[in-house]
Amino acid sequence: MSERHQALIRTRCPSCATTFRVTSAQLRIRLGKVRCGQCLDVFNAFDSLITDEDPILPTPTTAIQDDEQPAASDESLSALAVSPEPEPQPAPIREQTESIEESLTAARDAGLVAARELNTTPAYNRWADGTLADGSLGNFAAVPASSARTAYLLVAVPLLLALAAQLLFHFRSELVLRVPALSALYQRLAVDIPLPQKSELVSIESSDLQADTGRGLLILQANLRNRAKYDQAWPLLELSLTDTQDGLVARRVLAAEDYLADAARSRPFSANTEHPVRLTIDAKGVAAAGYRLYVFYP
Repeated sequence: MSERHQALIRTRCPSCATTFRVTSAQLRIRLGKVRCGQCLDVFNAFDSLITDEDPILPTPTTAIQDDEQPAASDESLSALAVSPEPEPQPAPIREQTESIEESLTAARDAGLVAARELNTTPAYNRWADGTLADGSLGNFAAVPASSARTAYLLVAVPLLLALAAQLLFHFRSELVLRVPALSALYQRLAVDIPLPQKSELVSIESSDLQADTGRGLLILQANLRNRAKYDQAWPLLELSLTDTQDGLVARRVLAAEDYLADAARSRPFSANTEHPVRLTIDAKGVAAAGYRLYVFYP
């Protein structure tokens, strides 16, 4: 059915009470929104329909004008600007037109519902219905706070104890130095306490390297000093042989069993003491012009 032969629907502006007539097709396209040509108020034509009169068929002189979109106050719907209703002109009935009820039904079937209805219709919330509406928990039982704290403690306490045990074992040498009474505790637990290894507190007071060319030997002599106020483990020595350009020729790491006698190895490196080192090294085929000597702990 063309727009020209559709029924005109009467609607009234709720602000200025001006009566207008529009077609149902125009209202469907624009979601029922119209703008009053007198007061420029935007309203929903479906909410203000006049149903006490029969629809009037349009005549060639009937003017229905489309206007620009509404002001920013109506962002989601386009407005239809219409002119006030002129005096109705009698016109012959050309063909059967749809009634107001049919237009409303078709519009609502197309999803055109008044905005007022959408805003005021309450939504169903199944969580707020039934036993939950009175503040009860229904079938959901609350977990007692005491049970949650007990579960937390059952997990947290063993973890904290395990962490503390690891720290006591890893730093046992330092702890015994600061708290000597802990030594008896470690002994009862059969935990070995290694001697401290502070390389910054061990120094080489003097060193010398002599070559015995007849036998192809190198004779190393050095004097080590423990500057700590406590006994330490014997350090490692790194001997590097260099050429005339200070380039590396050979390198060797000397452990305590390499430069100490059996009697000395059984004792710690005593606090604030010096210990002489004398070592003979087989250097046949090694053309060395210099050396470097370092002390370190693994």
